[in-house]
Amino acid sequence: MTEKINDEMMDERYYAQEIFDLVRKTPDKKKLANALSYYHDNDIASALSYLTPKERKHLYDSIGIENTSRVFAYLDEDVDKYFAELEAEQAADIIEEMDADDAVDILEGLNDTKAREIIKNLEPEAKEDIELINSYADNQFGSLMTTNYIAVKYGLSLKDTMTSLIEQAKENDNIGTIYLLNENDTLHGAIDLRDVLTAKNEEEFEERIITSYPYVYADRLISDESLDSLIDYDEDSIPVLSEQTNELLGVITAQDLAEISFDELDEPEEMEEAKPVEKKDRSWMLILCGLAVLVIAALIGHGSLPDDKTRETAFILLLIAGAVMSGAGLYVSTSRKREQ
Repeated sequence: MTEKINDEMMDERYYAQEIFDLVRKTPDKKKLANALSYYHDNDIASALSYLTPKERKHLYDSIGIENTSRVFAYLDEDVDKYFAELEAEQAADIIEEMDADDAVDILEGLNDTKAREIIKNLEPEAKEDIELINSYADNQFGSLMTTNYIAVKYGLSLKDTMTSLIEQAKENDNIGTIYLLNENDTLHGAIDLRDVLTAKNEEEFEERIITSYPYVYADRLISDESLDSLIDYDEDSIPVLSEQTNELLGVITAQDLAEISFDELDEPEEMEEAKPVEKKDRSWMLILCGLAVLVIAALIGHGSLPDDKTRETAFILLLIAGAVMSGAGLYVSTSRKREQ
């Protein structure tokens, strides 16, 4: 491997070259981790193919398991090769840090022996989530869902709802929409995070809960029409329910809907001349909503929440939500432009 990557191999504005150079020239793990924190996980994933196995190990050890899992979620090629370089326990730790749907995609790209070895070392909760998603065929909505969401029991006070939300946000970062569950874990309704944070009292909190929120059953088959219908709701996630019990099983994120909407779904071998369908690009709404949430966060910083700790927590959560929503909007917008 030469010290300089061929210019023809580079199409990521030389980010891969910069990452390549950093890994080779920075033996100190803390310094390397700090330097790489300024790069997107996707760019780091793109740079892996230019590194030697020893250099990749140095990178993983420097950035840690959690960050490595985020990098691996962007891998499209050579997944089997990279996981073959890892010990089973380390590979399992990386898989456990991923969203369950991303973990399923990664495991499907591995040879059967390596996949079984990793699954054997998974914690029970992670294994259960992966088995749940794997129980659905690729053309069923259940195969698209993730268990990364926030759900609280309906009937809790506003204060207790906030406490539960904050606790779950330590593990789950899809926090834009909060789902309210009945005692039997069936879906009661949903409420935006900003509506929870800005509710002045219990009555206002109750009024803001949407009990007619859109949902889809896990067993239902995916079709172009059903995808278009879900995308038209412009929600950051859609709940996935069990058709037998109405229990909330997971959610499908806006990003996953955008990705699957561009894939071919069980097209018949013989088709009439295809007619182009113009997708409605509503990504600008996600971007504006994200910016609006960031503005609300700034206002809350000077608002009238009960105490400094609650106000600070609300501020941080809204910043996260704003960044996630804006990022999702930009992702959808970019994806559509590339398709066009």
